[in-house]
Amino acid sequence: MGSSVGFVFQSFHLLPYRSVEENVMLGEVYRGPGAGGGRRRRVERAGAVLERVGLSHRSGFRPDRLSGGECQRVAIARALMSEPALLLCDEPTGNLDSESTLSVLELFDRLGAQGMTLVVITHDDAVSRCAGRRVRIRDGRLVEEPA
Repeated sequence: MGSSVGFVFQSFHLLPYRSVEENVMLGEVYRGPGAGGGRRRRVERAGAVLERVGLSHRSGFRPDRLSGGECQRVAIARALMSEPALLLCDEPTGNLDSESTLSVLELFDRLGAQGMTLVVITHDDAVSRCAGRRVRIRDGRLVEEPA
């Protein structure tokens, strides 16, 4: 794992006129020429992270052809491009149906099992019950709850 921090938001922030692969590579492109080892290396890494999130078969699709759960997994793949040690997720399932939510939570479990630290902010009790450790903000203070 790298030393960076990845971010996943409730809104997917995907460019509608770009392919899934291009959206995944977007952060690396903005880091400048040569970032991430050049275009060929970025394409290889994008393919690897899309495989990791179960979307390699959708790499050429545009976001309007994807379900909400698939769009969120594209956003997660984009965050994984920098090989973060820490993934911060703000309401990552807030716009998803229950089946897509389960898919994202299973992905988070796999990422955690591979050594990544995940911090998930949620208002959904069902999502929070999946966490190994739960902390709530109550009256401006962090309060740990039993898992």
